[in-house]
Amino acid sequence: MGASSWAVPVGVLAGIVVVGFVFTWFWFPHAWQRGVNSDTREVDAVRGEDREEQRRKNRETIERFTRAKAIERGEIVPEQYELGHDMGAPPPVYEARSEAQAYKSREPEARATAHT
Repeated sequence: MGASSWAVPVGVLAGIVVVGFVFTWFWFPHAWQRGVNSDTREVDAVRGEDREEQRRKNRETIERFTRAKAIERGEIVPEQYELGHDMGAPPPVYEARSEAQAYKSREPEARATAHT
């Protein structure tokens, strides 16, 4: 009883697949964690003005791709969204108030409307 002609090639291929699977199984999580750690160190190293510069670059990138997608969809993009245009001051910061404070601030308004 001799070996079938397909047994050796299938065995070799199976061995290659198993070695590749084991390599990927152990290598990928290690490489993933190494990349995450590298990103964390990079973000932690940026401080103050450098961080603001990075945020500005990120906003510009987002605006550029948002504009490109809008043009790709056939939308009319106003000129104010051209690259390099300052979008103005950031929106105001709103103050959260408790319900009691909200009602106190509306009482005179409510009385004024009730009498008219």
